[in-house]
Amino acid sequence: MKRHSLPAFSKPLARGRAAGFTLAEMAVVVLLMGIAMSMGLKMLTANLDNTAYSETKSKQERIKLALIGFLRTNGRLPCPDNAAAVATGTEISPCNAAAANGYGIVPWQTLGIPRDTGLDGWGNYFTYRVANGFAPVARNWSSRTVGTAFDINQLAAPSAALTIQELNAAGTALVTTTPNAVVVILSHGKNGYGAKTTQVAVRNPTAGAGAGEITNATGGSTSFVLRPVTEVVAAFNGAYDDLVTYLSVQDLLQPLMSEKTLKACPGYCLTTPCPGTNVCTATNVPVGLAAPACACVAGEPLPR
Repeated sequence: MKRHSLPAFSKPLARGRAAGFTLAEMAVVVLLMGIAMSMGLKMLTANLDNTAYSETKSKQERIKLALIGFLRTNGRLPCPDNAAAVATGTEISPCNAAAANGYGIVPWQTLGIPRDTGLDGWGNYFTYRVANGFAPVARNWSSRTVGTAFDINQLAAPSAALTIQELNAAGTALVTTTPNAVVVILSHGKNGYGAKTTQVAVRNPTAGAGAGEITNATGGSTSFVLRPVTEVVAAFNGAYDDLVTYLSVQDLLQPLMSEKTLKACPGYCLTTPCPGTNVCTATNVPVGLAAPACACVAGEPLPR
């Protein structure tokens, strides 16, 4: 009987290297993955920052339009919400009792805009500063009180108001570029130094902030720093990431003049309704407006 034996291999199994990676190769792969992830994270962070920056600038422009609309309807600008408690979005009125009253956050409810519009791209409230008549501010834009209220003559000769400072060409000093801004709308940037948040009533501390950021975060300040963003702590005026924009007299009044909604008596006559005669008297016309120029129909109410 023929016996069957197991087939014999003509060649022994080759002792090739085991399938898979060596430790050295795995280390290289892990290193490359780490570099790729780090680069991806940096790109993601940069994209998020760019998105927050763009969102902030867009909202600042929307707030500007809302302020012009408020001025059109009410003949004044709103006071800020500067309550010590959690933000409500409602203006403090009047705000001419102290310089600090003109510094707070955007009063979104008073303006009739969504709360979200009052938040910058990093989720903090925009700071809002209005010229409310305290030195060196010569005119009160939040009131129609005779003697301190603004008038349309501000177009020709704007009074000293809020000061905007920027870096000189060499980046070694701050120079005043605008001495008569009427409104400042300020985002305290990514680091949020000095910003009021949605979580607590108090503002964020400014420990670690640059000198320019501290100036912008000072309540009641009439001077603001507008400069390029920098993370260099040793730079002149320190690190800075605030986003500052402002409205001048021209920015506020020229649109109303162009659309022919700036009317001396209906918008700025201080009597409600207008007096029985067809001309507002000198006692209820803002300083600088001649009484004959403030013509109106008898009994015409102020716009609302």
